[in-house]
Amino acid sequence: MDDKLKERLSWFGHGGYDRSLVGMEVLEVEGGKARVRLPVGEAVQNMGGALHGGAVATLVDVVGTLAIMSADRDMRPGVSTDLNVSWFSPAPGGSNVIVEAAVLKSGRTLAFVQVDLRRENDGVLVAQGRMTKFLT
Repeated sequence: MDDKLKERLSWFGHGGYDRSLVGMEVLEVEGGKARVRLPVGEAVQNMGGALHGGAVATLVDVVGTLAIMSADRDMRPGVSTDLNVSWFSPAPGGSNVIVEAAVLKSGRTLAFVQVDLRRENDGVLVAQGRMTKFLT
């Protein structure tokens, strides 16, 4: 990750709603891809003790935005215009999820990203999301 992008991302995880993703660790952000690890701690669990669906949607938004910023020459975070998520398997409390985002296309005004969440211990797909952002 270059220094300009690193400086631009200094807000990540330290303010606003991103603070809800307690323990999130950025592993990689470069070239239209982003990779993050999140422990499934109490703050992001549902009543059944697994990763909450709202936390999954937030991860799609946050990690997808990181990937989009790394693909855009002006590092614009954009504004979400569409976000959808499909859930496949639970991620139990006490485990970790790996979140990988890849930009599908980034143009002058729109960017499209796909985000996969997998259990770290066995690689099982927990959820997959797609997001479109308007780049302002």
